[in-house]
Amino acid sequence: MTMALSIGLQVLRPWPAKLLVDNVLGQQELSPALESLLDILPGSNGTQAVLFWLCLGTIIIFLAHGFVALIYTSMAANYGQRMVYNLGADLFHHLQHLSLLFHSRRQVGDLASRVTVDSYCVHALFCSGLLPLIHALLTVAAMFVIMFELEPTMTVLSLAVVPFQIGLIALFAEPMKERSRKHRDLEGQLMSTVEQTLTALPVVQAFTREDHQHARFLQFAKDAVYAHRRSIAVDMWFKLLIGLVSALGTAGIMWLGAQGVLSGRITVGTIFLFLAYLASLYEPLNAIVYTASSLQSAAASADRVSEVLSIPSDVPDKAGARDVRLHGQVRFENVTFGYMPDRPVLKEITLQAYPGEVVALVGPTGAGKSTLISLMARFFDPWSGRVTFDGHDLQDLQVKCLRRQVAMVLQDPFIFPFTVAENLAYGKPDATPEQMAAAARAANAEDFILRLPQGYDTIIGERGATLSGGEKQRLAIARALLKDAPILILDEPTSALDAHTEELLLQALNVLVRGRTAFIIAHRLSTIRRADRIVVLEGGRIVESGTHHDLLERGGLFARLHRIQFDRSPALHHKE
Repeated sequence: MTMALSIGLQVLRPWPAKLLVDNVLGQQELSPALESLLDILPGSNGTQAVLFWLCLGTIIIFLAHGFVALIYTSMAANYGQRMVYNLGADLFHHLQHLSLLFHSRRQVGDLASRVTVDSYCVHALFCSGLLPLIHALLTVAAMFVIMFELEPTMTVLSLAVVPFQIGLIALFAEPMKERSRKHRDLEGQLMSTVEQTLTALPVVQAFTREDHQHARFLQFAKDAVYAHRRSIAVDMWFKLLIGLVSALGTAGIMWLGAQGVLSGRITVGTIFLFLAYLASLYEPLNAIVYTASSLQSAAASADRVSEVLSIPSDVPDKAGARDVRLHGQVRFENVTFGYMPDRPVLKEITLQAYPGEVVALVGPTGAGKSTLISLMARFFDPWSGRVTFDGHDLQDLQVKCLRRQVAMVLQDPFIFPFTVAENLAYGKPDATPEQMAAAARAANAEDFILRLPQGYDTIIGERGATLSGGEKQRLAIARALLKDAPILILDEPTSALDAHTEELLLQALNVLVRGRTAFIIAHRLSTIRRADRIVVLEGGRIVESGTHHDLLERGGLFARLHRIQFDRSPALHHKE
């Protein structure tokens, strides 16, 4: 509606000038329709009255057009912005469902740039592409009809510029898109450099690499500026040539119109109105052509968005996937899996654990321990074999159902910049303060929490920067315990704890694992000496399994690892 009003008012804008030239200055008689209109208006007798109403009409048309344009622009911007946030939300949601393998190979800053910057492509496509294109096409149609009524020959000739404009679009479209895409990729790398540096700032400062990181930023910035200049250059040449074609068309019509006025075939007001409409015709025509430039830039960003959206999830829900309540029986049946083709990390793993059982996973670095627990949370699906919970193949369960019933403490205790309470309740948003306090006490975290300035309401720094390593680990353990899941996975849960705190935590775990299946990965073998069963992995295979005492007596890999960790080597002692 607003678009139609805008076009209608735009069509009316040149008419007061034509009437001024022909009927006021040229003293020509008004048409019967205009005479009837002026009779309705007060004080419309005489040339001065007509002049007054023409001037007033010019102001009214301008204000009406401006008001309608304001409403139209506001509505378009509102819809365009909502589309941007909806696309960004869809992209953000999709990224969260892609596998950890995908994210391990991508730069976080570049992905963030795609969510927050490239999602604006839909705004450009809508507000700078689709709407202007529709507006321009309707305006061109309206202008053409009126101009054809005024002067058919010149109207047809005025469209001679269109084939040249189409040719320029075909010539410049691909270079504009390629250069814009290069610029966006470099901006993504620039954002990644900032994200990587700020995330690893303690390391950067410890190794005095600030200048090096600054130099990297400047190099990426220099490359991005150069790419932007090349993108702008091709865009400027495109618009310059389009403008030249329009100027040549206008000059030709001016020559033909002047010949018509000199021969007495048309009036001065008519050629004046025709030239005004010609400018109004070429303006939307150029807008249509310039839209091609905007669309190529938006297309480059759209490519970056669609690249991510087109990546299927590695662990999708199957049709008919079930939501069931689990009890915690875990079984690996001849499972083989790896991250790279033909390079398996786990090889024909068969393992079973029962509710209430604590299973410890040990072995040298790279043996496949973390990969094994990742399969239990279905971060990945095995190449062959299967993993089952209570006899259900994990691929037959809904991913949300599965992960809702698995609590994890990873090697890196990810702590969010929220309050302590919000961090604790991250896996159980409806947890009561009493439940949070109980989990904190069980993880031996309540003492340090109560010493914080606002206790459970204290906001923690980014990635837990305001907490010590041990405090972060205990908070992460409390968060997992509060989830109250039937399956509990702890990856190095005591790596940042002192011996006393470790002992207190293990005592709490002995109570908390009752009725649950618990898997513990530990390099500190003291952590798992009370485990019901210790599974030893080497080279992606299970090489030993048994109790702490049994494995020590066998004298195999576990015994060797135990001896290395607990036997003191004189070479490591400081000589007095």
